[in-house]
Parts: sequence; C-alpha cells; structure tokens
Amino acid sequence: MSHLNTALWGVLLWRRLRVRAVRRATRRTDRVLYPVLAAVLLAGLCATLVGPTSAHYDYRLGGSVWFRTLFELSPDVPAMAHAPLVFQLHTLLGMALFALWPFSRLIHAFAAPLGYLARPYILYRSRGGAITR
Repeated sequence: MSHLNTALWGVLLWRRLRVRAVRRATRRTDRVLYPVLAAVLLAGLCATLVGPTSAHYDYRLGGSVWFRTLFELSPDVPAMAHAPLVFQLHTLLGMALFALWPFSRLIHAFAAPLGYLARPYILYRSRGGAITR
C-alpha cells in the first residue's frame, strides 16, 4: 500500500472518530476493525522502512513466493518462516483484516453501485412547494 493510501485511510479514520454524526453511525464491528487496520498499516510502514536496511532478506524471494504458493493451496512454510518478524506480523494482521472484512463496512469496497447509472433523477421539494433538482 502506498504512503498516499495510508494517509487517506488515516484521514478517513480521523473523520470517523472525530465527527459526531459519523461516529454515531459506526458499528461495533467497525470499531473492532480499526485497530487491526491501523496495525496492518503500521506494520507495512515499518516493513517498508526496515526492508532496505535488512540486506539479508528480499521479500520478493520470500514473502511473494509464499503468497503464490498459498494461492496454489500448497504453502511453502519455510519461505515465510525466514522472513523478519515485521513482515510476518504484517502478513498475519493482513489476513486478520481480510477475515474481518465481510463483517464490517469495508465490504462496500466490493459493492459497485451500478444501479446509479440507470436510475432516474431524484426530485426534491422545498418547503415552499417548488420542485428543485
């Protein structure tokens, strides 16, 4: 995840916590998810900062290989076992995030509002009775 995306998540999280109307609309499952999301982002940032300083580990040869074998349903455990702790933590927290995803409002990321393309205009009536668009 890029640093710009991390900043955007931070701003949206700040808004959810600080704006009263948004905070009142927040569900309990979302409140459980926020610390996990923050931990994933922080672990990813730490991995990005630690990555160049740890010349002995290349995530493209370890973590990436492990993910590919995981998707093939034949995980290469040693590929991830030799990764630094920050990479392992980032991966574990990322999996927890995806496990919690369907039970939170983040599920809306997969709901494309295609109905909006074909819906009619919404007519609003002012208190004076005039129709406005």
